[in-house]
Amino acid sequence: MAQQAKTRRRIIAAALELYQERGVSATTMLDIARRADVAPGTVANHFGSAAALAAEVTGEIFGELRMPTPDLFDGVVGLRDRVDLLVRELSAFFDRSESWYRASQREGPGVSFWADAEASFYRQLDALVRAALGPLSSDDDAVAVVMTVFGRWVIGSLQEAGRTSEQAVSLVADLLASWLETRTPDR
Repeated sequence: MAQQAKTRRRIIAAALELYQERGVSATTMLDIARRADVAPGTVANHFGSAAALAAEVTGEIFGELRMPTPDLFDGVVGLRDRVDLLVRELSAFFDRSESWYRASQREGPGVSFWADAEASFYRQLDALVRAALGPLSSDDDAVAVVMTVFGRWVIGSLQEAGRTSEQAVSLVADLLASWLETRTPDR
């Protein structure tokens, strides 16, 4: 049993490397078997299909990148504090995920692996943003604005304009918190 787990781990590691180096669409099960130093049938026995292996790799990527979860906001009361924490944690996540983001962009549209990973990311992001917004979580416009205004490109654009990473994060958090505070019911 330990040997099977070790082999499975090697196959996943090989797939991770090859997906990042070549892209998903340019990587075959045979390539993965060769990189993992196993027979092609071993890959098929462990995963059944390229899609099943890709799903496993997606989970591995998200685990490696440590996407923030809604429990991040447990005990954080104020909207401004919650938004600041959201922006900081997502900025750190985007930094950690930069190489995978670039890998996905090299492949272009239509690769189901990336489409599935992106759909999973946006589901998790939606839950995270709604948790951060607390009482505004049912305000779909507020959620949409937060998800649009905060993105890797906004922080990157501010950095290109001469702001440090910390300054860019603070500017975005202040902008969002100020706007969101105008939408709170007690105003």
